[in-house]
Amino acid sequence: MKLKKRYISLLCICSLAMSSCDSFLEEKPLDQKDSNQFWQTAADAETGVNALYFGGVPYLHNTGGGWTPKATCWGGIISGLYVDRRKDRQFTNASEGCNFNVASFEDQAMSYWHEFYKGISRANFVIANVPNMTGVLSEETIKYYVAQGKFFRAYAYFWLVKEFGDVPYISEPYTSPDGIFKERIPAAEVYGYIEQDLLDIVNNNGLPNKAFYDNGCYATLPMAQTLLAQVYLQRAGAPLNGGDADYAKAAQMALKVVEGGQHALVQAGGSSDDLNSAFNVIKTTKSSNEIIYAKEYNYTNHKVGNSYAAHSMGSDASQWKDANGSAIFHPGGDVLENIYLPCDMIVNSYDPADIRGHEKQFFFREYTDATGVSHQLNNIGNWAWFDEKSLMEGHDGDYNMPMFRYSEVLLIAAEGLARTGQESAALGYLNQVRNRAGLANETATGDALIQSILTERLHEFPLEFKVWDDIRRTRLYPEEVGAQSGKLNWVPLTSAKIQNKPDGQIRVGAIPEYALLWPIPLDEMQANPALQGHQNPGWN
Repeated sequence: MKLKKRYISLLCICSLAMSSCDSFLEEKPLDQKDSNQFWQTAADAETGVNALYFGGVPYLHNTGGGWTPKATCWGGIISGLYVDRRKDRQFTNASEGCNFNVASFEDQAMSYWHEFYKGISRANFVIANVPNMTGVLSEETIKYYVAQGKFFRAYAYFWLVKEFGDVPYISEPYTSPDGIFKERIPAAEVYGYIEQDLLDIVNNNGLPNKAFYDNGCYATLPMAQTLLAQVYLQRAGAPLNGGDADYAKAAQMALKVVEGGQHALVQAGGSSDDLNSAFNVIKTTKSSNEIIYAKEYNYTNHKVGNSYAAHSMGSDASQWKDANGSAIFHPGGDVLENIYLPCDMIVNSYDPADIRGHEKQFFFREYTDATGVSHQLNNIGNWAWFDEKSLMEGHDGDYNMPMFRYSEVLLIAAEGLARTGQESAALGYLNQVRNRAGLANETATGDALIQSILTERLHEFPLEFKVWDDIRRTRLYPEEVGAQSGKLNWVPLTSAKIQNKPDGQIRVGAIPEYALLWPIPLDEMQANPALQGHQNPGWN
């Protein structure tokens, strides 16, 4: 599997070395070009498109730094369902103490804001300039490049509107300081622009109907359809409450991915329960068509790796010795720390028959080294991130990080159908995911069916950062039903028993509704006069 090269230099876009679809990412910046020199050659256009994959939402997997939680982890930590055991970030400690104030959350809010608008800026340059390159690029290539720009612009705005609500909408590249100060517009309008970009791709065949890995890890039609299904599902719930109309659209778009035939569950009939299981294939593969979109990494061959491996288990594992008395792991930076430890309620809620809750599927408790010595973790580890080679050799990991999977498409279809009165069809899609995990068919109806689907989403994606969005759109929070029951009760957030407020303790109603949105960064408000005086309600 190959990666694109990065970064490009184009006003606010960094320098990106050129690559074809099957060239790998390398750090070889080119000399800078100004806007009058760029967008002249096919190589310029390809450079601009490649830059889309290395900024904005995909880079949430890189943002955070060092031994602290990645930006992908922040929502889960705020929810209390996951714990940062190192506690090196002010916002982590403030969240556990329920001190939801701007000062404690400013750095993370600014990181989000900057990363999303960086991705939007890159996309706007592609969308504005590529159509003018008719003497250089074919009509088909122009259409393909513009569609990729629209996908990543929609993706960045989707995250912006989820995280901040009303935001400035910028649809043209900045080539001068004129008009740079934009006011926030209503979230409903932002969602409308997101929908417009994605429908343009879906309705006009802007991207190929191929699986992600079959398309050289470039954007595909199923990626756009999946993102649009996610958009409809999120908009259907709070705070916009699009309701049945959006739930129906979410199901319809998810079913377009199903009907497109490019993606399928690994071991769809029922997973094995070993290191060759579906869930281990998902972890290690760079070819599976269950993956609709992934953030690419490969340290071994190209020194571009992820740091999740060092966060896969607690610091106690750094003291393990093999039979010869030698340290086993030498993680990058010589630090092991689980900065996204799932709470016991999640881990203990899996049905005993559920393969996903078994050892070395998503989680693990025990490791046997090459000399045969068995070691026990003090706390559960995240097997989905464990990368033995990288930890033993002292470098970042090789595994790609899934962002969209086919199982999510099936569960979006199930929820959209269930909420619009098509329960029989909904059960069919839900049970595909359950059966692969070793579970019997669900037969529930009504609210019990919705509860089952929400539980299935948490059990299927415990380490793929979906639950915070589910809490925000449903205003529901999971509570335990009983150990190994396979069930969770989703109850109103305002009266729910919130986990780890502080670490190891439960506090009822610990997350105020205003904390479901981030504060607008103070630095950004000071820089943009149009934002001053328009902080999100509740943040002081």
